[in-house]
Amino acid sequence: MSYCVNCGVELDATASVCPLCQTPVCNPRCPVNREAPLPFPGNRQEVAPVSRKELALVLTTLMAAASASCGVMNLFFFFPSVAWSAYVTGALAMVWVWGILPLFMPKLAPYKRFVADLLATAAYVAIIAATVNGWQWYVQLALPIIALAGIIFGGYGIFIWNKHSLLSGSIAFIGCCAVFLLLLELLLDLWIHEAYQPGWSVVTCGVCVSLMLPLLVIRWRPALREEVRKRFHL
Repeated sequence: MSYCVNCGVELDATASVCPLCQTPVCNPRCPVNREAPLPFPGNRQEVAPVSRKELALVLTTLMAAASASCGVMNLFFFFPSVAWSAYVTGALAMVWVWGILPLFMPKLAPYKRFVADLLATAAYVAIIAATVNGWQWYVQLALPIIALAGIIFGGYGIFIWNKHSLLSGSIAFIGCCAVFLLLLELLLDLWIHEAYQPGWSVVTCGVCVSLMLPLLVIRWRPALREEVRKRFHL
């Protein structure tokens, strides 16, 4: 066993130079073993990148197999009177649109992906409505909530697309969440009580405002903003 005379690192028997400081190894009592295999690869190689389409195909196959298995079990073995496999299939289809479709179509425009995500969500909720005979709440409540989320967070996506700073994006996101929660409670109250009764959304909106105010102060004060960027490496 040898040690580097310069940095003291332990040397392998095959090392002719120190792997840390490149100092030549010279130990008459322990000559370099040039026949033993090296403890690390001798040639530098790069790992081949994984094909996104192949990965998407494998994940699609797994999800399709899981959906088919649940359908068979639902039909012949477990609770055939309840169409629970439809929930699994719908959820897997929605996740496929959210996460697998971009792998198949990486050049798809962001707004098209966002519309596809909304449609997938609406379709999954429609499956739930169909199994429980709830088309009334689907049309009068679920679809307006999905449309509301699409409008608000779609606008946020357009704002981010214009390459605003991380600080401005954070302020906009918190504001979008506050507006969405206020309108969400409005829709729920109109559906359940047929009258707007502000409650929990006002509290969450107050929390959002309390988070936005210090961020706005930082945003409007260039010196303070620059100091925050240095402190947090933004």
